[in-house]
Amino acid sequence: MFLRYRVLGTLDFTNLHYLVVFNTSGNGQTPYAPNIQSYVNYSFILVFGGTQAAGAAYAVYQVVNSGTSAGFQTVLLPQAPQYVTSFNANSSGTGNEFTFTFNRLLLTPLGGSTPSPAPSPTPVVIPTLASGVSSEWAINVFSADLNNNPIDAISNGGVSDVTFNAFVVDTLQTFDIPVNKPTPPPVQVSNLNAQVMAVEIINTP
Repeated sequence: MFLRYRVLGTLDFTNLHYLVVFNTSGNGQTPYAPNIQSYVNYSFILVFGGTQAAGAAYAVYQVVNSGTSAGFQTVLLPQAPQYVTSFNANSSGTGNEFTFTFNRLLLTPLGGSTPSPAPSPTPVVIPTLASGVSSEWAINVFSADLNNNPIDAISNGGVSDVTFNAFVVDTLQTFDIPVNKPTPPPVQVSNLNAQVMAVEIINTP
């Protein structure tokens, strides 16, 4: 899976988080920015930038049930570089865009296992989804401060938009979905480095 993420200003991997949020439960419900505290419809969070991700780097968090009154919480997953094909922190050459290409097995639940093909006398296709992860994903993209308070989202309505659903996808199908905001964006934020302007997601099973 390939991700392209562009902002209006310049990417600030030191003071901001650039988030790609996944709902891999299969219910088809998009994870929205206002739910970042309750984690409703959140399965995994891919974080780019910020001190927790060591600057221009990435980290993957799984949202899990804490088993207490606190509800859900995030758990940092171990690095799995074998599932990351590339991370270009300046893919545009002008500092406003990054790209990230990964195997979908990067989103493997804690304690889960990656599937392997059963013995067969004929060639088989190696699965590219971890056990416990649906093939239907709902994805959203937004920027946040270092405390993960949302600043802007790819939807035209910004972080308050709870109607965006362009990235509800079947990961077993080939697709190329670009979403671009008009200039100037309908909802403007003061920090241009956090103003999300374009996101493209490409998938090849």
